Amino acid sequence: MNHLPDLNEEQKAAVEYSYGPSMIIAGAGSGKTRVLTYKIAHLLSSGVRPYEILALTFTNKAAGEMKSRIMKLAGRDANDVWMGTFHSIFARILRAEAHNIGFSRNYTIYDDSDSEKLTESVMKDLGLSTDNPKPKAVISHIKILKNKLILHDQLTDGNNSNSFQKIVHKVYPEYQTRLLKNNAMDFDDLLINPILLFRSYPDILEKYQRRFRFILVDEYQDTNLAQYEITKMLASLHRNISVVGDDAQSIYRWRGAEIENIFSFQRDFPDYKLFKLERNYRSTKKILSVADSIISNNRRQIRKSLFTEREDGERVVLNETLTDRDEAHLISKTILKEISSRKLNFRDFLILYRTNAQSRVLEDTLRLNHIPYVLVGGVKFYERKEIKDVLAYLKVLVNPKDDEALIRVLKLQDGIGDGTVDKLRSAAKEHSSSVYDVLIRFINEREGKQKRTRIEAGLLNLASLFRKYHEVMAEFSPGELVRSLIDETGIIRQLRNEGTIEANERMNNIQELLSGITEYSDKTDNPSLEGFLQEVSLVTDIDTYEDSKNAVTLMTMHSSKGLEFPVVFIAGLEDGIFPLLNSPPTQEELEEERRLFYVAATRAKDRLYMSYALQRYRFGSFCYQIRSRFLDEIDLSDIEFIRPSTQRNKVVQEVGSSIRYEYFNDLTDTNDHIVDKQIVRKGAVVFHEKFGRGTVIEVSGKGERRKAQIYFDTIGLKSLVLKYANLSIK
Repeated sequence: MNHLPDLNEEQKAAVEYSYGPSMIIAGAGSGKTRVLTYKIAHLLSSGVRPYEILALTFTNKAAGEMKSRIMKLAGRDANDVWMGTFHSIFARILRAEAHNIGFSRNYTIYDDSDSEKLTESVMKDLGLSTDNPKPKAVISHIKILKNKLILHDQLTDGNNSNSFQKIVHKVYPEYQTRLLKNNAMDFDDLLINPILLFRSYPDILEKYQRRFRFILVDEYQDTNLAQYEITKMLASLHRNISVVGDDAQSIYRWRGAEIENIFSFQRDFPDYKLFKLERNYRSTKKILSVADSIISNNRRQIRKSLFTEREDGERVVLNETLTDRDEAHLISKTILKEISSRKLNFRDFLILYRTNAQSRVLEDTLRLNHIPYVLVGGVKFYERKEIKDVLAYLKVLVNPKDDEALIRVLKLQDGIGDGTVDKLRSAAKEHSSSVYDVLIRFINEREGKQKRTRIEAGLLNLASLFRKYHEVMAEFSPGELVRSLIDETGIIRQLRNEGTIEANERMNNIQELLSGITEYSDKTDNPSLEGFLQEVSLVTDIDTYEDSKNAVTLMTMHSSKGLEFPVVFIAGLEDGIFPLLNSPPTQEELEEERRLFYVAATRAKDRLYMSYALQRYRFGSFCYQIRSRFLDEIDLSDIEFIRPSTQRNKVVQEVGSSIRYEYFNDLTDTNDHIVDKQIVRKGAVVFHEKFGRGTVIEVSGKGERRKAQIYFDTIGLKSLVLKYANLSIK
């Protein structure tokens, strides 16, 4: 392949090593994606057939980018490579094989909210309170058990089981029974069920072992036990498995990821070949130095020495601010300053925080400054009520056994409430059938009757609707079918009649859903409603992230993996927020938080700003904060530490080589404006009778025309003539 000269020596060696197990430890910004794509292209150019390659990623976005790059290198053969997320690949295999374990190929995939609703239903049926514990807590624990490959029939209540565990042990088996009855699987089942399938049917396992001669796994440090087990099973015949990852970027332990899998790989494949990618192509030397000083404090890691041939760059800035709102104002002000001085665009900036709750103050301040932004990780598009309502109709069309989807649809109908739903569910339980079967039986019994109650009429209309669309599904494209169905349900008409801003927004969202179905149909060879539902059920936050908008990006540190920006802000570096610890942490927990800090810092290409506040609103009250313990571990030689003004009337001065204290100039001139015996200067905190608290950004002009640009907490930037402003100083 004539593209190999594009690679450095270690990258080239990793790409050319084709036969046998290999582990590629790829440091941040070291060209991991390039190595993966070139490795696949190299296999194709060496005569390996596309369908013999299985490439597993963690996001659809990553899979799409890799496939696009491979096509440029190897042509259309890339289309036939089995490439996608773990969940999408094994969902595809289960479509073909699920009948062997009691499911039909049109099974429904439950997202997190669907799973929570089913858990709530199971708890009620078992006579358990849904107030304490909440269904969300119960299903979260069930997910933890699944990630550890602990199945419901392996549970035992020992003497050490607490009351919560005993509730989970009651709910888990019934939850799985209901999933099977509904012909549905949750996210975790998409990984567990293939393992059960392969264990029960060795011939099926052998079929896929022979098909996938070469297996590549991206972000291997983020695999859980189920993902580790399933890749090990598939690779055990040919043993041509390449795993790519970085133990220093293992940050998903809370959702089951096991950093231990990297070390287990070394044990299970003792003849593996190790490659280390240590040249960083992303960050400046000073940013890389700070990142290295962060991660070097972790005890358990595969040691590597990242280096870069980029310039030294400017020092990393660490800002101490008085309050969380001051922190947000400073970030906004710095963005505007960077845009002005370095000719950057809004899309060049990323603001990172540890928890979603931190975004509120940041968003408020960005809006006040008229800075456009996109928020990654808010309410997901496919979890919005109106979208889930439409999807419920589609799920019933594809899988009539999905009781939870049908019950959601029933509750959308006028006159049908919980009482009617409970009767239908009881009848289904009595006849060991689905709610849909009861509904169809109902329509057959009452179709010829003249007199009907309002409830009966509603049920008959709904049953007729589903029967009609089941009969014509094969004749229409997914887009045509859904558009017609939405028109007939009257959802759009109801929203239009409401006439509110919120209703219009919901209407626009449904139109966007129709656009999504059309887009899916255009890019898919054999589009189907079933295929569309599978695709949207596996969408992640980062898959929906649009980097084409000229806007500042806000997201949690966890969401940022794989991204890079010219300028990055890390906000809220305070103990209790980051690291996010509520009790004395274990060494393992602390090391994962430190890895998260490393990931956040290495998103920056040119400038990195970090900040913390001395006071912050938390839990409804103003709290005093302690700066993050991680900051005490960092080498300060590459950091410019800026503290807030603690005195007035002193000259700006440098203290040492890395710490700058911002004070006010003591010298006055005849143009100075005096308030409360103090000078109104840049940086002064002032109060206005109408606008409230503000910070002076700039002072200009002379005498009676002297003006101040003041950033008020309530309204943003305002220009005031000082003589008439009636300000007071804090």
